[in-house]
Amino acid sequence: MKIAALIFLFFVTFSGYINSQSIKIGTQVWTAKNLDVATFRNGDAIPQAKTNEEWEAAGENKQPAWCYYENNTANGTKYGKLYNWYAVVDARGLAPGGWHVPTDEEWTVLSTFLGGEAVAGKKMKSTSGWNSYTTGGSKTCPNCANWNAEYRKKVPCHTCKDTRSVAAPKVSHVGNGTNSCGFTGLPGGFRSYSGNFYYVGNGGYWWSASESNVSDAWLRGLYDDDSTLGRFTNYKDYGFSVRCVRD
Repeated sequence: MKIAALIFLFFVTFSGYINSQSIKIGTQVWTAKNLDVATFRNGDAIPQAKTNEEWEAAGENKQPAWCYYENNTANGTKYGKLYNWYAVVDARGLAPGGWHVPTDEEWTVLSTFLGGEAVAGKKMKSTSGWNSYTTGGSKTCPNCANWNAEYRKKVPCHTCKDTRSVAAPKVSHVGNGTNSCGFTGLPGGFRSYSGNFYYVGNGGYWWSASESNVSDAWLRGLYDDDSTLGRFTNYKDYGFSVRCVRD
């Protein structure tokens, strides 16, 4: 089979796959799974960084790269690939035809539709796969909580022995979300510029196509212990997940 025919077959097959894994949220259509491609739209291979040295070198040279979390293909099956930002904005196109990596503004459209950043996260997190977390163990002493600083200097608190906190029951919470919008956000973690991996099970992070400054770009994050959709910047040589939105 000729190369051109192979590329066309890949495009048709992958386009059909990604369309079958899409979800309409408000006025936008999003992929319902993290991106998991090893080639650009034109068929060129995206370099895989298998070692910390390869990952760090790609960032230093401002070259595109991808990896699996902890370089484990099983994590790729579950969470998709992690990409540096140089892969996200490469002119050869990371997203398949008819799709693109969302801008910071397009992420904001999503969070606004879901009621704002403070509550969007719970609606976007998957209903399983997130770690549980514990709160409690201590709380502010109810006896001296309202004492001003001057009074505290003069009068000892016999309830907390001046530690200003007392024991409280520990409460276990489930970190999963409701996935009411169908985004199915999973806690795929991230890779730092030096190649180390962090927070699988606890956090999911997705690039935007929007630059913040010469070294940083905008992204979004979901957390096991929070209902928010975080908006922040990070270094372009970090590795985060990618979602696509329809053109």
